Amino acid sequence: MKEKLRDEMIVDLHMHSTASDGSYTPKRLIEEVKKAGVELFALTDHDTSENVEEVKKLAVKEGIAFIPGVEISTTLENKMFHVLAYGFDLNDEKLQEILKTNREKLIKKDDESIKILIEEGYDLEFEEYLRYEYDAARGGWKTLNFLIDKGLVKDVSDFFGRLFSGDRKVPYPEFENPKKVIEAVKAAGGTAVLAHPFYDVGTKLVEDTFEKFKAMGIEGVECYHPNHNKEETEFCLNYSKKNNLIITAGSDCHGDFIVTRKIGTPRVTLKELNLSYLERHVIL
Repeated sequence: MKEKLRDEMIVDLHMHSTASDGSYTPKRLIEEVKKAGVELFALTDHDTSENVEEVKKLAVKEGIAFIPGVEISTTLENKMFHVLAYGFDLNDEKLQEILKTNREKLIKKDDESIKILIEEGYDLEFEEYLRYEYDAARGGWKTLNFLIDKGLVKDVSDFFGRLFSGDRKVPYPEFENPKKVIEAVKAAGGTAVLAHPFYDVGTKLVEDTFEKFKAMGIEGVECYHPNHNKEETEFCLNYSKKNNLIITAGSDCHGDFIVTRKIGTPRVTLKELNLSYLERHVIL
């Protein structure tokens, strides 16, 4: 395997498809990966592995190195953290049960969001919302697209920045503890990596978080991410090297849904990473 992976390969191990909130179908995702010059990538939809098999088949057909993955929601001390799981058995019952429970909790949260608006007098019908369907290639999720079509919000920024901000902000549900998720990923033959540590927290808190996740058995850190500036990236790299953790990179691309995130950005080569035993999951 190692001889087939080259130092100069462009790597992107974090992206989303229509299975969660991305706008790219598996076919379109492969086209965009090729267009971006990415030679090793992973599909990591939120709490679902639905499109992994199809993307894997297309990647093999096109000769692009691929790692199956998923981004799992977890809760630690009332704060949500994402764990990127790679190379796990897609049929593992325990891990799939965690993903299923997470999706159910998110659906319930979305239902509650609509009920809140109805109680406040917005001209909405819950039954209409339940019947509502949308083209997954729009990206996003059901509640967002429903409210866009009803003319109540313009986009995702308007959704969180205005309609569901302040007192109306609906908290995320409590997901499984990261330790149990990490253990489930490993039991399913996979590798667990902490996603975008600097997404919305400060340095001191991140260092404390790293120590807690390391104690729980996390195996790597997503050091390169669009939300990380140079100093934050260096912080992640230094911590990972010091503690012999896997170093990964991801664009967190959601297709046309979040236009500021492009596949292959940040542009990182395999030489700049430390995939270590994560390489055992690569499918060529």
